[in-house]
Parts: sequence; C-alpha cells; structure tokens
Amino acid sequence: MFRALLIAAGVVCAAGQYPVAPNPIYEGASLLTQINSTKNGMLYHMDKDRFHIDVVHMWGSAREMGYAQGLLTGKRAYDFLVNALDEFYREQAASIPLGDLPEWLQAIIKKELENDAVQAFHAALAYVYDREVLYLERSESRPIQEMEGLAQGICDSGAVENCDYNDLVKRIKHANMLPELIRMTCSMLGAWGTATPNGKLTQLRALDFGDGPFVNYSSLLVYHPDSGYPFTSIGFPGIVGMVTGFSTHLALSEKVWETYGNPSVQPGGYDGLPVVGVIRDIVQFSKTKEDAFNFAYDRTRTWAVFMGVGDDTSQEFRAMAYRQEDLHWYGPQNISMITNFTAVNDVVFIDKHPQPSHDHTTMPDLVKQWDGNLTSVNVAQNFPRVMMSGDVHIAVFDYGLRTVKVAIGWINSQGAYGADDKEGRACNQPFFEFKMDDLFDHPRP
Repeated sequence: MFRALLIAAGVVCAAGQYPVAPNPIYEGASLLTQINSTKNGMLYHMDKDRFHIDVVHMWGSAREMGYAQGLLTGKRAYDFLVNALDEFYREQAASIPLGDLPEWLQAIIKKELENDAVQAFHAALAYVYDREVLYLERSESRPIQEMEGLAQGICDSGAVENCDYNDLVKRIKHANMLPELIRMTCSMLGAWGTATPNGKLTQLRALDFGDGPFVNYSSLLVYHPDSGYPFTSIGFPGIVGMVTGFSTHLALSEKVWETYGNPSVQPGGYDGLPVVGVIRDIVQFSKTKEDAFNFAYDRTRTWAVFMGVGDDTSQEFRAMAYRQEDLHWYGPQNISMITNFTAVNDVVFIDKHPQPSHDHTTMPDLVKQWDGNLTSVNVAQNFPRVMMSGDVHIAVFDYGLRTVKVAIGWINSQGAYGADDKEGRACNQPFFEFKMDDLFDHPRP
C-alpha cells in the first residue's frame, strides 16, 4: 500500500540512527554492471546492499533517445507506468486537489471515484495534459516525441505481451503530468567562495516526496542529445520531465513555494509548460545561471516553486522564485526575504518547510557549523540526515571536482520506508559518487 499524499508533507529521517556514523560514500562507476545495449542506448545496473538503480545512456534525437530507453528498460518501465502507478492512482485518487480543477471536471471525478478510482485520477491528468499540450509541443526538448518513442520502444522490446502502444502513450503522457498535481517539499543549498575551502560550488538537492512506488524505480537517465548539452536526470522510467538534474555546465534544485498562510500554495494554473518541463529545458539548453533565469522568464509559468541553479562558469548559486505572476532572483544578501534566516556570505539555502521557515535552528545551525568547509562530502554526510530531509533521493553536486553524489531511498512490500517508515529514506542511506565527465563522455555503442 502506498501512502504518499498529494500535498506538501514533512519527512522524518532518524538523525544519526541509520547509519550510526555519517553516511558512507562509495565510488559508483566500479559498481555498475552492463546489462544491455542497442543502437542509441546502453543500460547498466547497480546493486549495493539495498541500493538498486538503472543507469541508462541515450543518444540521438528526442524520439531516438526515448525509443532507446523503452527498448532497454521495457518490462521495468512498463511495470512502473502501468502496474505501480495504477496502484498509486487507486490509493491516492481521493486526494486529488479538486479545488484546482473546473467544477464540471470535479463532478466527473467524484462520480468516477465511486466506480473506478484509477480512471478518476486519469481524468484529472488528462485535463492537465490537454491544457498544457500546446506548450509541450513548442518545447525545445521535444518531450512528446520522446514519450512516443518510449512507448514504441517498450512495445518493441518484446518484454510486454500484447503491448498496446496507444494506451501506453496515454499513460506516459499522464504520468508526466503528475508533478503538476503533487506538491514536493524539499531542501536546497548552494555554497561557494568563502563558504568552501577551494572557493568552488557545492550544491545540495534533497527530494521529499512521501511514500509511493517512485523510489524503487529510481534511474539515472544520461542524455547525449543531438541538440543542447549532455545532461543527467535523476528520475524514473518514462518521466521525460525533470525533478533533479545536472549537465556539463549547471545543476538545478527545486522545491514547492509554500507558505504558512491559507491557501498555503501560491496561485497557479495549467496554462503553460509544466514545471518539470521547464527544468528539463533549462538543464538541456542553458550554460549559465543567467541563461536559466532568462529561459524561465520567457516561459508561461504554471505553479510556484523555488528553482536553485548553480553553474560551473561562475561557480555560484542563485534561487529563482518562480510563479505564475512573476519571477525573482535571490542571492546571499536577499534570500532572507524568503526564509527569514540570517544572511551568510556566499551561501543560499532554503529548508524543507513552508517559507519563511518556522525552524530557525536546524539548517541555519548546520550552515554556521560548516561555514568555510561546506565541501560536497561534509554536506552529503551531515546535512540531509540531521535536517531530516530527502526521502526519495538526494544529490550533492561538486562543480570544483565535477562529481555528483547520489543517495536513493527504498520502500518495502508494504509501501513504507522500512518497518518504522524511516530506515529506507534516502537521508539514511549511503551516497554513490559519479564523475560528471565520465557520464557525459561515455562512448556511444
């Protein structure tokens, strides 16, 4: 049973309990095993204790990369997109945020809930897709072509009996609308200059997403596109948008813009490119944080989030306050306007709570303790676990050493993060370090 909620919810990691010592860090590349390859893709898998993840390399156009992923991950992708998500929809249909939908659709969904909860959820996702499809068609990354390629690749993999391409395309399109309904409460940090020993950028992204099937289907999706820059999405099979990602030039962190007011979530709507689509396009096509800001400024925005972006050109980090009505830019000297935290030179950070945060000690005290020594190792081993932030995954980007450290959670057969619903959270797991250039310079098959 999956117990995720389609609202912002705090996540608890048992600080210091799992593991007793600071989170260990292992070299990731040495633990990868090649599983398969095809014309435009290669599939690797990693198993280490309870850490299980696919690493998928894809080359070519959007359709070619989607097809390669589908061909290589056929059964696993199908299980996630059909079986796991159907169960998730069934469990969570009653939590659909009806207030964000028109009254006529609310009536249809309420009636469907009495008979078929899965179809009720699909009705909501279909509405979101229909409102945003024009913006998806204009997206530089060509997400619809990638989704169609994915469906064809899964069906052509031979791993799925009686594969229905049209039904699968619909399911993939709907799955990619989920982040427009789900509120993710996360943490981010960027530190550089006087805050780090070498002056280079350390960047944290901790994803708090709740229970659900997502974590056990985690994947490193490494794109080598014909257009734009090579990049990696820390995501899930069939999800072409991005919740966490990095390229050869920049990395992006994200969290919902939530307050303690009523309503807690900033006003928004469904006329625009989905937030995860904006993040994907920024990472694929932007070289600097200024490029990222200009890209976001020129888009028709839907729902309010904070986007944290750091780049290897400036070795600095800024937080974008991204919402339907406007877009603002925050650095060390003015981020306190959002958080109410005391400003720290060369550090920008936002904790997992609604903003301005009511927790004036946990993350600020950690920043103060490690100020001047905010290395990627110190941040990975000491921040998420103590902050109790990051259940699905955590990424720590080091643009001085050009590495990324990734921790992935796990859920048991009851859909919980272990018997106590804490042990399996990413903030209580080891980190696995990958060299960015090894990922992006991987030879084509």
